[in-house]
Amino acid sequence: MKRIFPFLLSLALGALAQSTLGVEPPVLLKEAKPGETLTQTLTVYNVGTRPVRVRASLGDWTYDPMGKIQFLPTGSLKESASSWATFSPAEFLLEPKQNRPLTYTLTVPKEAPPGTHWGILFLESEDPNPPPGVPLATFRVRMAHVFYVNIPPLKTGGRITGIVPSPPQSPKDPYRFAIQYQNTGNTAQKLSGRFEVRDAAGRKAAEVEIEEVVVLPGQVRILPVILVGPLPVGSYTALAILNYGDPGKDVAADLPFALRTPLAAPPAPPSEEGEKGGTP
Repeated sequence: MKRIFPFLLSLALGALAQSTLGVEPPVLLKEAKPGETLTQTLTVYNVGTRPVRVRASLGDWTYDPMGKIQFLPTGSLKESASSWATFSPAEFLLEPKQNRPLTYTLTVPKEAPPGTHWGILFLESEDPNPPPGVPLATFRVRMAHVFYVNIPPLKTGGRITGIVPSPPQSPKDPYRFAIQYQNTGNTAQKLSGRFEVRDAAGRKAAEVEIEEVVVLPGQVRILPVILVGPLPVGSYTALAILNYGDPGKDVAADLPFALRTPLAAPPAPPSEEGEKGGTP
């Protein structure tokens, strides 16, 4: 079973600056057959110094091509697993430094199609006794547990559909690229890779690591790349190499481009002396 890169969706509501609510595990990946029932117990904890009232609710989530998370009502997506879930308790009080279990059950429909299905269990907390004169929203925070269910047979696949360049507008600007990737399988993927720049002789002149992301089935992600110098004027080839979890197979695409003005190195960070406003 492939492991999806874990992530925790943390949403601050109002003017909350720091969360005291946590959940373990933050993400769950299970494999199941149509008609099967899965049960999972979470640990919800309060690391703060004040009691919190916790309310649980379900929802769907997706993202746009740039990776911005979008939250939707339960059952909005055809791949939704949130409508399969029930949980208990729906509301409870957590004293400072206390934790308690929350159990949910996923009942997979007999007609569930193959592929990855997913959902989200929100945990919203508020101070049951806020200080006088302070809006209640100031003390609210919403955390989330994300669950994925893989129903076989699973199909993996992906392709790079394009590399879009954005040349620098001034000598100090970086050269920006956008890699367009599509998940052509029916399972969620953990995508990672690298971006290489090769000169006219084929020598590697620069390399940028591509941040690891989750790509949902059938969806497109745009992966931004920021290329900085020093890099002299010349003809180059940009090479994007991505892996979606198959250790024996990468996907790649290239794009020739010309650098008409030298690409500057990034500015050096200020020295400690400079930060203090003086020199010895």
